[in-house]
Amino acid sequence: MAVELKKVTFGYRSQQKVLDDFDWNVASGEFHSVLGASGSGKTTLLRLIAGLEQPQSGSIWISSKDATHQPAHRRGLALVGQSAATYEHLSVLENLKFAEQLFGQVTPGLRQELLGQFGLGSTLEQKPSELSGGQLQRLAIVRALLTQRPLLLMDEPLAHLQESLRGPIRRLLRNWQQAHKLTCIYVTHDSLEACEISDRLSVIGQGKPLQTAAPGELYRHPNSREVAELMGRPSIQWIQVPESDKHVGLRPADWQLISVGSSSIGSEELVEIEPDRVRTIGRLVAIRQVESWTWLEVQVKEHRLVAVRQESPAPQSNEQGRSAWQELKIDDRVELINTQPIWIDAGS
Repeated sequence: MAVELKKVTFGYRSQQKVLDDFDWNVASGEFHSVLGASGSGKTTLLRLIAGLEQPQSGSIWISSKDATHQPAHRRGLALVGQSAATYEHLSVLENLKFAEQLFGQVTPGLRQELLGQFGLGSTLEQKPSELSGGQLQRLAIVRALLTQRPLLLMDEPLAHLQESLRGPIRRLLRNWQQAHKLTCIYVTHDSLEACEISDRLSVIGQGKPLQTAAPGELYRHPNSREVAELMGRPSIQWIQVPESDKHVGLRPADWQLISVGSSSIGSEELVEIEPDRVRTIGRLVAIRQVESWTWLEVQVKEHRLVAVRQESPAPQSNEQGRSAWQELKIDDRVELINTQPIWIDAGS
């Protein structure tokens, strides 16, 4: 294992335990994202691995060696935070040269390769204050990769950038990580970002890892409501099964539109729950266009359900269903079916 935490406990003086008896591991060469609500301990976890905080109990192992009491500069890792943390009086090139001096010998040609890959070749003489936000974060990532440390820790490095900048940087980072077999631990609050770049994903909360798995497994088979609600946008919705303590989770993107009729044609409202599907009939109360997604809000008894569908210019196999979505009107009576319900026991 590249990183392993064994029974780690940590808390700040003014708070309850942030991590409590925390067992967790990351495999060598893995891109592993950490997802959790605000205050769940994501950044604290990175700081403990980096040696910037000390656990109150338990041990931290890096490359199969006990690093619990090892100083940060001896742990063989690089860290990228939300801010670039550059030397403002130095140029881009001088910032990179300084990093090379701090971390020793660098493979010849590596700096030029990184500058080319991350599109910073034309900025070498500029000061950090002259760079855009996207260029600054790319500089921070290049500086970290330049150290050639086998373990890279990243604490929401793209959080302050717009998606048009974040997407390309994510892909550059993922491609480099795969090509050079780096181990990367990436903290984010964005489940879509985590799913796009990760081999495995851990959701943490209540001081512990709640679930660790491949992104698709977490999305389709969460082991608790907390995990389910952190995965996917729009968020999952819940319906309690009548005369039961069970809840069924329904992801808005999983609804299929079965039929549409005028509100004058019957007024039946229906929620029909079976183990492998949920069928509803209700009244359409809102239609919204959110970028390339169509959002429907359907009132079914006491439930206001959200169904979403991404528009595509490509021909669809189900042209009738596509047309039905396009011709919907407020107050239409709509029948929906969801064939991928998520079942969670009470208290999970």
